[in-house]
Amino acid sequence: MQEQLKRWIEDLTGGDSTRSIAAVTGIPQATLARHLAMPTPPVETLIEIARAYAANPVEVQVVAGIITEAEAQRAGSGSAIRHATTRQLLTELLRRDKENEDTPPRKPSHGEAGARLFQ
Repeated sequence: MQEQLKRWIEDLTGGDSTRSIAAVTGIPQATLARHLAMPTPPVETLIEIARAYAANPVEVQVVAGIITEAEAQRAGSGSAIRHATTRQLLTELLRRDKENEDTPPRKPSHGEAGARLFQ
């Protein structure tokens, strides 16, 4: 297992043994030991560990290199927008409008061009 992921799991579990982690997650100890010996354990195993220790399952996927931080942020932003109140959305739009007034215009990148619906 890669060092960064190994440290993340150790920090999360407080250095629990494989046996203890297996008991908390409900994953059979032999299966867990086999998965943790892999360069990148199966995503399902990592998610079960994160959930069992009340961590964000998306975070472990970023640490393991399964998804990028940008992908995690994009996934979370859609949910945040859906749960935002109208007042929160309007406040953010006003903040952006004010920011645009204070900043000289720049040419959008290729990826941004399609996203600029209101300009």
